Amino acid sequence: MSPFLLAACTMVLALVAAPRLASARWVVRAPRLAVAAWLGLSGAVLLSAVFTASTLLLYWDRAHDLVKGAWHICLDALLGHHERAAQVAAVAGLTGLVLLGGRLAVNGRRLVLAARARRAELRLAVRLGGLPSTLPGASVVRHDEPAAYLLPGLSRPGRAAEIVVTSAAVERLRAPELAAVLAHERAHHAGHHYAITHWMRLLAAAFPPARCFTLGRGQVDRLVELCADDTAARGTARIDLARALVSMAQPGPSGTPDGALGARGGDSLERLRRLLDPPPPLPWPARAAIVAATAAALATPIAMAAFDRYVAWAPSLLPM
Repeated sequence: MSPFLLAACTMVLALVAAPRLASARWVVRAPRLAVAAWLGLSGAVLLSAVFTASTLLLYWDRAHDLVKGAWHICLDALLGHHERAAQVAAVAGLTGLVLLGGRLAVNGRRLVLAARARRAELRLAVRLGGLPSTLPGASVVRHDEPAAYLLPGLSRPGRAAEIVVTSAAVERLRAPELAAVLAHERAHHAGHHYAITHWMRLLAAAFPPARCFTLGRGQVDRLVELCADDTAARGTARIDLARALVSMAQPGPSGTPDGALGARGGDSLERLRRLLDPPPPLPWPARAAIVAATAAALATPIAMAAFDRYVAWAPSLLPM
């Protein structure tokens, strides 16, 4: 029964839980918690799919020693030693695992190579078109559109943020507004937001038909901007960041490269409202409930995958 239960669990998480989380109103009050919830939910969907395929491949009820005999049981099932139904299930499970792993590997490599190429291109543009800058930890490039962004790439511990600001932004923004924008970009770096958004982009690219991953990518892109706003607001005035957002929000291209985390990212109107009228923090009982629900989503596939094995062991554990 485990493969059917796990398949049902995957569908519930992907088709019910993900849309519910995408439409939740509490996320603007606790964007960090919402990002964690999306990471947990996406991991639960992927884990449930992997376990669905694994339980089809493994012949759980005959595996007396799962660790030592798993591959032997798999091969026996694939070769038809456990009847045709078991062989069909094993082939389906192996096919599912290969497809899941293959798509993740291929699209992951593609995204990493694309990010490296964009990063190298932007670094070259900064070297060739860079202007003298007095901004701490930021480079200035000549561009007609106001923008500030973090160079794409996975942040490393102890490595300074690589921020690029356009000349139009330097000319248009006052010093406090520019400081707030830089604080916003440093918050992206400190929060490892590129790695988070990269993971969601990988899932969306690897499994386009899975709407839950597409929803997750859009929501996480939006939420990391709210997280960076909150972090920046701790050291700068909210009104300065709001003014900078208004000054840089104009029709036309933003000057932010594809894949980079820019100060004009996310829903500008939503960000402006939160900066001018911060929502009340989410009470701790609600936070605890969300953490518990996320943990339950991750634990459920594991429990279901172990169900048949537990049932097989249960009689031997009963006293005679």
